[in-house]
Formats: sequence, C-alpha cells, structure tokens
Amino acid sequence: MKKVILVFGVVCTLFVFACSKPDTPSSVAKKFHEALEKNDTKMLGQYTTPEAVTLMAAFGKKVQGMMASYGKVTEVTEEIDGDNASVTIQFENGETSNLDMVKVDGKWKVSVDK
Repeated sequence: MKKVILVFGVVCTLFVFACSKPDTPSSVAKKFHEALEKNDTKMLGQYTTPEAVTLMAAFGKKVQGMMASYGKVTEVTEEIDGDNASVTIQFENGETSNLDMVKVDGKWKVSVDK
C-alpha cells in the first residue's frame, strides 16, 4: 500500500510540473511592472538582467510613483526573435511602455540599456 501511495504521489508531482508553462516575455513584463509598483528590488532581480536591477534601484521611488499613475496593465503584446523579444504594455491611463527582453539561462529577463 505504501508503494502505491508513493507512486501516486510521484505521478501527480510529475503531472503538475509537466503542465506548468515556462514564463513568456509577456508574463515576465507584467511581473516586472508589479515589482516596479511595489519598489521591490528583490522581485525586480528575478525578472531583469543585473544591469537593469542596478538602474532600477537608482530610480526606485520615482519609478514607483510614476507606475502608480499609469494604473493597471490593460494589454500586452510581444514579438519574439530567438533569444530576444520586444514587449509593448498598455496601461489604464493610455500610456504604453516598450520593454526589450533577452533570454538568460533559459529565462526571459527585462533588459534596460543605460
């Protein structure tokens, strides 16, 4: 009986991992903007290149206030070209934001040029 339960548990775990989708450029862009709204540098670090984290940290409070004025994300479009992507985000107030994305170690990250 213990073997049956163990096998069932392993099968369920594998099923969950097989069904989970990797992050897309659009989903990473949304998470990036959530982190900006909260001025959460730890969360920003998960979704940006190291250079972008440094830049975002330097302007943290200003960016946080600006993001609050934009409102919620209403639409996201993406164009993927190999390990690069371009994401356009539209906000409630009509503003748009364009983000360059790169794939780093198999994960999409926001790339900010200085």
